[in-house]
Amino acid sequence: MHRITVYIFLLMVAFGFSMPLQAQDKKTITAEFNNTPFDSVIRKASAINQSPIYFPPGKLDSIKVTIQVKDMPLSQFIEQILQNTAYHFFTDKSGAIFIVEKKYSIQTNLPSDFFETSQPVKETEDNTNTETKNNSTNKQPIDAAANKLYEIGAATNEPLSGTATLVGYVRDIRNGEGLAGAAVYLEGTSSGVITDAAGYYSLTIPKGRHVLQISSTGMKATRREIILRSNGSLTIELKEDIPTLKTVTVVAERNSNVRRMQMGIERISIKTIKQVPVLLGEPDVLRVLLTLPGVTSVGEASTGFNVRGGSSDQNLILFDEATVYNPSHVFGFFSAFNPDAIKNAELYKSSIPERFGGRLSSVLDITTREGNSKKWSGTGGIGLLTSKFTIEGPLVKEKTTLLASGRTTYSNWLLKQLPSEYNNSQASFYDLNLRINHSFNSKNTLSVTAYTSKDGFRLNNDTTYTYSNRNLVMKWKHVFNNKLYMNLTGGMDHYDYNVTG
Repeated sequence: MHRITVYIFLLMVAFGFSMPLQAQDKKTITAEFNNTPFDSVIRKASAINQSPIYFPPGKLDSIKVTIQVKDMPLSQFIEQILQNTAYHFFTDKSGAIFIVEKKYSIQTNLPSDFFETSQPVKETEDNTNTETKNNSTNKQPIDAAANKLYEIGAATNEPLSGTATLVGYVRDIRNGEGLAGAAVYLEGTSSGVITDAAGYYSLTIPKGRHVLQISSTGMKATRREIILRSNGSLTIELKEDIPTLKTVTVVAERNSNVRRMQMGIERISIKTIKQVPVLLGEPDVLRVLLTLPGVTSVGEASTGFNVRGGSSDQNLILFDEATVYNPSHVFGFFSAFNPDAIKNAELYKSSIPERFGGRLSSVLDITTREGNSKKWSGTGGIGLLTSKFTIEGPLVKEKTTLLASGRTTYSNWLLKQLPSEYNNSQASFYDLNLRINHSFNSKNTLSVTAYTSKDGFRLNNDTTYTYSNRNLVMKWKHVFNNKLYMNLTGGMDHYDYNVTG
């Protein structure tokens, strides 16, 4: 009796699985859709045929369906509305339909050896070590943004052809600062661009599905998987890379053999500036320049520099595109630039671009930081001769940022230690930086940079020397389209020098 019951149960199971397969072939749909969202079409088709249809939520929202069918088989209907998309479907034995991306497949039947018992493996010391090594190698941090598919542009039933332009910013995820010199290129090709000083990029590539590789010095390289249907924008945030060195392997940098078309240029980041040994506890961008080839000092204990035989007055020094005529403090011991306000510096030693005008020797272009767009923060420092303080943060989150920094000296105590004929000398200076950035929208940004400094020193009650720098710069950036943008700069530069007997 027990055996007969088992046979009847098996016949019922077999009959239950065969019925949906036969019914699936007979399921048809008659309907008309005009620019209808994909999920609405699928739900209606599922209701008409009483068949479950599964698809990833939120992934197909941009697809609109325009079609008119009559007594069309359900499988043929699904296949037709998925044409020219990145998706296909599978049907299991019960008649359920699964819609997934084309890079994935669904196995509706178990493999023949699924229930086979694997042969026991003899546990040895070698096997254990190999397994442990494989597990540690395969454990990689999961980057949700790198594994996400970004759809740019509206989806249509038309095939993707031609090219489109992708624009956006590469930013530091900690503070929203744009990353200058970051590389954005198409995986497997030689197509790529380098971001400008604000972290902006513009890349024209064929429409379709691509993988972008993004890298920047000191940041973790990442990737973005995109489907590009038309012109659009994509902002990418990178995390700081703090590697733990165990084994050092030196390999060829094929992607970095040609870094830029511009010749005779050296780029220095604030990280590099702070890593160089400092004088009296104060990092100095001008002293870092002296470590570069072709750059020499004008004399001991001075911040002036000569480039390849030129004199110091043949150098153009720009601070956020404002001209600074005297870049030193306290007899040349310190530069006039607060390192906490600097983002990077570029030194042009040859082939100087025409936008800098005429300079015989070199151009030093210093860019200030935009300020933290995510949270308020501050830094300060007290040294043997100087003290400084910097505060930055969002006035309006993600739209308006403020960065303010100041520095002053109390070096008179050191002059008092000199021999008696000089102990009546005095020396003092201060410098102040202010930068405000405001983003009106994705196409218009405005920045205002103000800088002022003043020096005064006297040698033994004899002659008093004073000089000051005052600069004000306003920059407006407007993006006309994905291939053309404009930077409009206006400002005021003032230098004052006075000698009193």
